[in-house]
Amino acid sequence: MNRKKTLEMINFNHLPSGTPINLKEPQYASINEQVAKTIFQITQLNESGDLEKIRTILDEVLAEPLDASTTVFPPFYTNFGKFTRIGKNVFINHDCSFLDLGGITIEDDVMLGPK
Repeated sequence: MNRKKTLEMINFNHLPSGTPINLKEPQYASINEQVAKTIFQITQLNESGDLEKIRTILDEVLAEPLDASTTVFPPFYTNFGKFTRIGKNVFINHDCSFLDLGGITIEDDVMLGPK
């Protein structure tokens, strides 16, 4: 099952719209489960020195696979990941944190400095 379909099934798609999250909604537990999974994956990413493993983990965490021209140096942090889209020829330096429940789009040819 593709990632987008999985997100639709648990109804995360309203999050980037800025609609407040009601903590009593049944989907809220699913958000916490996804955040816990993402934190675990990002911990693995940050413990690895292998750039290919880092790319593999990011491909699982982010909304879309990274383009081959994009580089992300760990440590890298995100709380959710599924609403982050990163373009081509992007460089993300050490120690960046993305809080993406509201959505993050990084266009092509962007360089982000450390922290």
